[in-house]
Amino acid sequence: MNWHRVIGASLIVLLLCSCKKKPEPITESNPSNISGTVPDVGRVDTVPTEAIGYGPTPAAATSDAMKTAILQVNGATIDTGSIQAKYGLDVTDGQDSVSLRATAFAELVAQKSGGAITNFKIKTVEDPAVKGGPYKVTIEASIAHFTPPSDKKIRVVVAPVRFDSSSFIVGSTSVSAQKVSDDIGQQVSTALTETGRFSVLDRDSSADIAQELDMIENGQAPRAESGKLGQAVTADVIWVGHINTLAYNRHSTALLTSDRNLVSFSGGWAISQKLVNVATRQIMISDSLQGNAPAVAPTTLGADINSGQVLQNMETSIANQVVASILSRTYPVTIIDRDGNTVTLSQGGQSVKLGMRYAVASLGKEMKDPQTGASLGHSETPCCDVIIDRVTDKLSYGHLDNVRISLDTTLPGQLQVEEQINTPHDQATGKTSLTAARRDSSKKLTTAVDPSDVAPPRPKKEDGKW
Repeated sequence: MNWHRVIGASLIVLLLCSCKKKPEPITESNPSNISGTVPDVGRVDTVPTEAIGYGPTPAAATSDAMKTAILQVNGATIDTGSIQAKYGLDVTDGQDSVSLRATAFAELVAQKSGGAITNFKIKTVEDPAVKGGPYKVTIEASIAHFTPPSDKKIRVVVAPVRFDSSSFIVGSTSVSAQKVSDDIGQQVSTALTETGRFSVLDRDSSADIAQELDMIENGQAPRAESGKLGQAVTADVIWVGHINTLAYNRHSTALLTSDRNLVSFSGGWAISQKLVNVATRQIMISDSLQGNAPAVAPTTLGADINSGQVLQNMETSIANQVVASILSRTYPVTIIDRDGNTVTLSQGGQSVKLGMRYAVASLGKEMKDPQTGASLGHSETPCCDVIIDRVTDKLSYGHLDNVRISLDTTLPGQLQVEEQINTPHDQATGKTSLTAARRDSSKKLTTAVDPSDVAPPRPKKEDGKW
């Protein structure tokens, strides 16, 4: 009986303890950063190093070792002529071997150098091997260092777009060719940046950048920031564009039976481009691009258009075609993920257009020229079409259509997006109305005119221009 009581009491105690026991906290793995990645603009960090210095005194040898440590980490980015003053290396003046080893001295080094030298420690101080010889000091320290962005993008400079005419005619407005050049250059730079494949280097803000770096040079910023000096990079390639033609002309024909004129507008643009390898000066791309602005059908209603909007549309069209041409030669758009017929494309921005249909090819074996050994690209098998459903800055999303081969064994990146194979209906005709030109609408406005009522056009020089 007693054993039953003991066992029963034990069970009660265990139950009471279990009731008082706090439940284990539920832990979850850290969620991924859904707020997006932070742009990589480089950072200032510290690099541990060991250096040796020589001098007629321990203090001078220590100063020399500190200078060597800075140069070992930052190299030619530091002006050796002013390093002594900038980094406060005169902190060693008047110090003996004992004080140089003190903790207070290490703290003084960090303070005087503005954080550029931290964790300072003297490892050894060696007396001169011969009378009158130099002291040898070995130190350890962490030196401030700027780490540039780690991306492997192609660095490109967009050269000023060249032109032959001083102005271009858009409707009834004469537009400065310099302004058009500046606008196109800016749009090309923006579009290349948005692809996420290129680092576009700025050549227009040199004075402002120099003023910012001067703050470091003149000691107005922490000395640890000095690692940013001398970090400017040169371009891998330079894009050079030349406007051959750009116009949107007004055409007017007098009617024989009235005092009205039949007015229409038409025009377009043509540009030549080169992409040049800076190191070898080899021309990687050299071709010409052209496009037509939506024409305004002949009408007797009104006689004006929104010249600014027409010009802006042509400039945007130029930038889009330029970037598409560069991307197709350097970073072709590929399908990087597929779930059934729903796909994700490797690029967004200006690389593809919403609602458009593009041909897709399956890449095979790389082919090489038997004479030169140069790569001729991969063999291609027509695969299917992709229709773009959504475009973001970096990626695009769509669905496959007209699939002609099995995709069961296709690897990510093996499907490459080729040329656009259709356009929206409102762009297919190449026509628009005065209202459309004014408001960027796709509705067409027509006016019934008897052909016999139109005066014959005056002879005009056939110069191939609009």
